[in-house]
Amino acid sequence: MKRSDRELGMARAITRRDFISGVGVAITGSTLVGPWTASICARAGGAVAAEVPGLEQAGAYYPPDEMGMRGSHEGSFEVAHALRDGARWDDLGPEAETNEQYDLVVVGGGLSGLAAAYFFRKEAGPEARILVLDSCNDFGGHATRNEFRSGERTLLINGGTINIEDLSTYDEPSQAMIRELGIDVGRYAEFHDAELYPSLGLKGGVFFDEETFGVDRLVVGQDGLEVHEFLAMTPLSEPARKDIARLFDDRVDYLPGRSLAEKTDTLRRMSYLQFLTDLVKVDADVVPYFQSWRQGYWGIGNDELPAEMARVTGFPGFQGMGFPDSGPSEGVFPVVTPTSDQYFRFPDGSASIARLLVRSMIPTAAPGGSAEDIVTARFDYAQLDRDGAPVRIRLNSTAVRVQHVGDNESSREVEVTYVRSGRARRVRGRSCVLACYNAMIPYICPELPEAQREALSFALKAPKVYTSVLIRNWKAFQRLGLNQAFCPGSYHDSVGLGDPISMGEYHCPRTPDEPMVLQLYRVPVYPGLPAPEQWKAGMWELQTTAFEVFERKVRDQLGRMLSDGGFDPARDIEAITVNRWPHGYGFYSDPTTGEVAWTGEWPVQERPWLRARQPFGRIAIANCDAANNAMAEASFSEAYRAVQEVLR
Repeated sequence: MKRSDRELGMARAITRRDFISGVGVAITGSTLVGPWTASICARAGGAVAAEVPGLEQAGAYYPPDEMGMRGSHEGSFEVAHALRDGARWDDLGPEAETNEQYDLVVVGGGLSGLAAAYFFRKEAGPEARILVLDSCNDFGGHATRNEFRSGERTLLINGGTINIEDLSTYDEPSQAMIRELGIDVGRYAEFHDAELYPSLGLKGGVFFDEETFGVDRLVVGQDGLEVHEFLAMTPLSEPARKDIARLFDDRVDYLPGRSLAEKTDTLRRMSYLQFLTDLVKVDADVVPYFQSWRQGYWGIGNDELPAEMARVTGFPGFQGMGFPDSGPSEGVFPVVTPTSDQYFRFPDGSASIARLLVRSMIPTAAPGGSAEDIVTARFDYAQLDRDGAPVRIRLNSTAVRVQHVGDNESSREVEVTYVRSGRARRVRGRSCVLACYNAMIPYICPELPEAQREALSFALKAPKVYTSVLIRNWKAFQRLGLNQAFCPGSYHDSVGLGDPISMGEYHCPRTPDEPMVLQLYRVPVYPGLPAPEQWKAGMWELQTTAFEVFERKVRDQLGRMLSDGGFDPARDIEAITVNRWPHGYGFYSDPTTGEVAWTGEWPVQERPWLRARQPFGRIAIANCDAANNAMAEASFSEAYRAVQEVLR
């Protein structure tokens, strides 16, 4: 760190700081710490703790405005980790019985789990009894919402899942659901002020940090400059500048004499960085600039991303290779901009889709009736799990066992055991949809056939961090002419102003004098290791990194990047929320080699996720893992498929 903790403002109070989340939490079942330690006592031979009344019934319970460490927060994963490490809840006595009976029990309250409940209710009727269980203290899963208060002002941003990227790619049941929720993607231009930042002269930029490039330097205005003009302002070496320029400008076939099929096969077998170094033969100083290029989009650095995946998503260098479907080169800054008129984003990302789903099934949970008023609707969490309600959402509840009552072929019920407030409880449902991580399902449902449990275990998760930072104003960005920055080599690889979206009664910041929520992205990967090992190391990092470390990194990076604009991290930062997702984007590994199975590469008959998601008696499997696709449309389509299976 260039500045001391005092200069960074580490001693200053920020809103509701969380000092305990993160350090040494739940690495193994024997190292659990914190207030939930004693609650993991229902494992084999253990006693059952007294149940704590649901916090959700308290009027002050409102997870969206919690700050500090969010996402995979303390209390959401300890029970699952204990199950993974050998804890069992198989031999509970009658005190565990709730005598609750449902038509459907859904394990997982993310987008897929909520959509499964929605689709089931739509077909089974409004009187169908549905219970949704989720281990987190809020519904939505990765579609989480961050609310900040600055004076009387409320500001929103997504803490995970962002958008409807292209509604036309959704299957018909999912498109119908979006329309039924009141979302009209054709109106997005009404809500999104695409001209706000350009009207203020703000452009994209690149922050070069001293540790990677020898000097701290922010280069602004790249989207208004020619490639050569931009490169001349950077601290890159002259050979690196020339190679980057030809990478964008030249039309060279780096695999001459081969058919497109042969080229595709070759690009699938090499990483993008191998493409740069072995085929384009760029100078070594080019590599650090491209290592984290669109790292947040794929969840991995370009030392492991296949060159073919890079090609189809617009990376530079392929424009002369004869592919008709090569995406356009994005320029020297990896900006991701909507390219479809079917794009839509709420101010809080996809969290409002989750909120619309919940309100449609539990109308008393929030006022209003449109996609616009959902943005500012204050949810009453006490309404989510009411006695007698046809649809109930039970938070802070981790499923630990799902099994048929009797033989799976003739059984008429599924028994679901979950742990909440330290106590194991049981409910029964005519059917069950598992909308949780595939890799956890073999632990939750050990009666599955061995081949299916093995296929489920090949699921991988790429860790990711969305850090939201409330600043008292954004004058520094105006002075610098900046709205977002790519930060190769830095702790967070991108920093940007919140998207200017106003809906209903919610109004985004429009002048630099107003408070603003910044969003910073981080993908904790470890170049040099195979992708699955990088992700494992990243998961470990996220679960062992204290909030204080994130805070220090945020203050240091923003202070260095924005210093010429007068930004003072000790003075200008009002609040920080770290949304850590150790189990983020979903992928699958090759059962033979252990390598990542990138979407579209495998013949249908060899795809393990298709074997993994097969229905088993009255149990079906949803979630995006079941499609090897981390996008929201996969979550919805897999939910619909799973519901059709249990209805059959």
